[in-house]
Amino acid sequence: MTQATSETHHEDAPGLISQKISRQLEKKMSNEEIRRAYLPSNVRILLVAESPPSSCKFFYTGSGMTRHTRRAFENAFGLKFDSTGHFLEYFKDCGCYLDDLTKTSVNKLPCIDREQLLHSSIPHLSERIKQMQPVVVVTVLKRIEAQVLEAIDKSGIHTETYTLPFPGNGHQNKYIESLAEILKQHLPIITAQ
Repeated sequence: MTQATSETHHEDAPGLISQKISRQLEKKMSNEEIRRAYLPSNVRILLVAESPPSSCKFFYTGSGMTRHTRRAFENAFGLKFDSTGHFLEYFKDCGCYLDDLTKTSVNKLPCIDREQLLHSSIPHLSERIKQMQPVVVVTVLKRIEAQVLEAIDKSGIHTETYTLPFPGNGHQNKYIESLAEILKQHLPIITAQ
């Protein structure tokens, strides 16, 4: 397990997953293959966003959302990560995972098509939630809250739920502060050996 301590500055020594991902990225690994490489065996906190981006920026390869989520972890536990790879391994080791309501980018779709795609994705997300059995589900975009809650309901699991604004358009600090509070409440501090 990758571990960190309060007020510790971590070396940028890529771990096994980071090395594997780096090599496979060179082979044009898909976003979903990269995402699955970070799936913890026991999901404690599941973050659900709307969809993968249409751009090449993706949570598990480094994006604005990755940066703001990393800051929430650093603020919650007094940590400092030197690399995105190290943070993502720590994120996984803590039992955290980011999934999307739909696996198809909706960024450039007309509103009606976007809504239809999101609605048709509810059963698929529900099945993934049922398989993961998270303790906490955090919806990361207020406008998809109803769909995520419906997916949780259909999964039949009982979980705590939170909804945060997406960390863009001036909502970055709210996202970081709110996620840090959720982390402090639901995750034990993992310390270095």
